[in-house]
Amino acid sequence: ASVTDVSKMMIQNLGEEAAVMAAREMAEDFQVVNCDEDLGNVKEASIAWAVALCRELFYTVITDLLRKHPINSLDEDGKPFWAGTRRAPTPLKYSAGKNITDEEKKINECIIDFVRYAARLRIESYIETDKTVAISSDITIEEARLALQIEVDPKDEADQSQSVIEVISHKLNEARRFARQIQNELNIASFEKDDDSNGHVAFVTAASNLRAIAYGITPVDAMETRRIAGRIVPAMITTTALVSALSCIELVKLIQSAPLRSYRNAFVNLALPFFAFTAPLPAEKISGLHGNTHTIWDRIVIKESEKSSEKGGITLRRLIRQIKKKALDEAIEVSNISFGPYMLYANFLHGDNDNVLDKSVFELMTEAILSSDEDFELENSDDDGENMAPEKLSEVQQNEVNALRHRSFLDFSVLAEDPETGEEAELPSVRLVFFKRATT
Repeated sequence: ASVTDVSKMMIQNLGEEAAVMAAREMAEDFQVVNCDEDLGNVKEASIAWAVALCRELFYTVITDLLRKHPINSLDEDGKPFWAGTRRAPTPLKYSAGKNITDEEKKINECIIDFVRYAARLRIESYIETDKTVAISSDITIEEARLALQIEVDPKDEADQSQSVIEVISHKLNEARRFARQIQNELNIASFEKDDDSNGHVAFVTAASNLRAIAYGITPVDAMETRRIAGRIVPAMITTTALVSALSCIELVKLIQSAPLRSYRNAFVNLALPFFAFTAPLPAEKISGLHGNTHTIWDRIVIKESEKSSEKGGITLRRLIRQIKKKALDEAIEVSNISFGPYMLYANFLHGDNDNVLDKSVFELMTEAILSSDEDFELENSDDDGENMAPEKLSEVQQNEVNALRHRSFLDFSVLAEDPETGEEAELPSVRLVFFKRATT
């Protein structure tokens, strides 16, 4: 796949904002310099990276959040958004002036420490330990202060005039170029709270204090950071091990097809300590037609045959016939078939329309995506949907159609009706599994 195709796929799966951020991070993570040529370049690049990271985390992200939810904004219920447990954050920036307040001095100190120790960790990931000692300790307060005074917005200026796809493609190309230059494996840094010389606790202290100041929380010193980290790390490991073990026990019961009364929900708090186990309730029964019931876990599975696949795909007529057969109730009438916001079939509109009934499900889904209306209705005409030229598709429509071609199954919502009483009820979710051809 081309870089443009990957960019479109990222937008479809992540959304525009998240896709751009992911592309930027990939380009940044693969930005490896040749450490054997000039160690000074590594240091300079690492400091610039740390400055950009600090601005992104403690200024840009917070500013974007406040732009989306201003101080006096209301939530969906008409109540103040920043109320109760929600604290409105304050964007933090380095103050370069001489006449600054004590609070600004504290913020400056934390920002300088963040830049110094973040840059050091970055350097140590590129350079072997014996080379790092001489260079990482050389990141002085003055160097960090100078870098902060000349900082620039980390977002590319070109981003403002480029489309989203162009920005993502540009960053992916950068990532690919940087990845080809990787010569050595990066060094892994394991957190060690009891060694002051490695700068680990100093970095965590600076980062957590900046976060605390942004939300009006009192910052702490390195000793308190070390104490909290000493409690969190073993607690996380112990809790993870306990949850994993409990999950595995329940999985064994599932494999053995144990009755529902054998399963247990677990409520655990190791800090108290508190352990409680309860038996799960059965899934809620959903009423169907003729006294039938089902749960949200039930599903009607219909597999497309090879013969249907060779003819262009299973038709709507055959799908309806298979639904009635699988539902074990030939007396019912399928009244509605929908996929998400798209209505593919309604018996009062298409019950006698051979043109619609003889179309493949894939073709109907494509026409539904190409429709401008959310509730898709097929008109009673001989139009087979092929008159819409691909060049007229919007980018979003094209992405949806491409994604549909790669789906191995589709889940439909189906309503059934009793022709005699007029009673209507929803069937279990109907999954259509497409025939998978062997690739060569």
